[in-house]
Amino acid sequence: MALAIVILVLLLTLSFFYLKCSLMQSLSMLWSAVIATIIAFSFYEAAAQQFLTRGYGLDWAQFGCFLAVYIISFALLRTALDYVVPMKIDLGDPVKIVAAVVCGLLTGVIFSGNLLVAMGLLPSQGKIFYSRFDPDAPVALRQPRTPALKTDGFVTGLYSRISSGSMSSGQSFGVLHADYLAQIHLNKLKTKDQVLTVCSQDALILPRDKNQKPIRRQTTAEGKEIMIVRAGIRARKITDGGANNASGKIAFFPAQIRLIVKEANVAAHPLAQTATAIYPIGLWKSGKVIEWELNEIVTPDSKGIRDRVYWMDVAFQDPKGKKPVLLEFKQNAVVDLSPYEVVKNTPEIEQALNDEGQKKGSP
Repeated sequence: MALAIVILVLLLTLSFFYLKCSLMQSLSMLWSAVIATIIAFSFYEAAAQQFLTRGYGLDWAQFGCFLAVYIISFALLRTALDYVVPMKIDLGDPVKIVAAVVCGLLTGVIFSGNLLVAMGLLPSQGKIFYSRFDPDAPVALRQPRTPALKTDGFVTGLYSRISSGSMSSGQSFGVLHADYLAQIHLNKLKTKDQVLTVCSQDALILPRDKNQKPIRRQTTAEGKEIMIVRAGIRARKITDGGANNASGKIAFFPAQIRLIVKEANVAAHPLAQTATAIYPIGLWKSGKVIEWELNEIVTPDSKGIRDRVYWMDVAFQDPKGKKPVLLEFKQNAVVDLSPYEVVKNTPEIEQALNDEGQKKGSP
């Protein structure tokens, strides 16, 4: 399905450029497509947040905002360039044809790539929808189902390079959304089971007491090196800063939790350039790892929620030589881990977290 969409968009775009566009129109269309892509990726989350905080759209907010921001930006840019740039420059038919083919092909790649990204944000599963992972099978992170023409990878890679360049703000898309396509496709695996892809951006929290050490290294009884992160999910409505679904419960699956890590020697700019996303292997509980599948739905009962926060020790395989910089939950909740020291786990550290960390970390 995704490949058919890409081919159709490419053919339509090439035909339009060849039949309708002059040299300058071809160039302005390509330029508008590129700039609109940058605008869409930069602002769709902020636009969607305006709907989420009011309880509108929820799962559909990011999909709708990405499409709307891209289409509106492209239309405005295209209209503005018609007035600013002279469109009647003619260098002959050969130049016009070459420009139409080259610009049409590149613009088609960008159009189809953004359309596939929007489909990735679409909270729906089924044969007619583009999904890189099978919701009914074990998650194979290294074997996503990708189309032969990965135009969505092209546009996300393009934006990631731009956001991590010399003019970036210090918060790169390649860090905040490392392996972006895997993130959005994994987040919607269980939409059929009423598991939301989004939550409040404030739903994920860490213990706040200065004596607490939420990030620890541990060697298991089997000799495995793991990293444990203590985090809490607020059991509130999304409009109140939480992650509850329509039934008033927290529901998620492990693939919606990601630890973003970088090389240990980049402390000066932890959110710049690029990073790696790793996924949990289980929960650390009672001195051992309770393993879980990445698509296993977790619905904490009321006994596991304290002061309207569900606290958990999430276990990851130890990313040797790398430092954790972010912990992410669902599509839009992020906490900064870069100020925290990674320590060796001890009974005293766990006791401090259990005794006072949860209470002081909760709102």
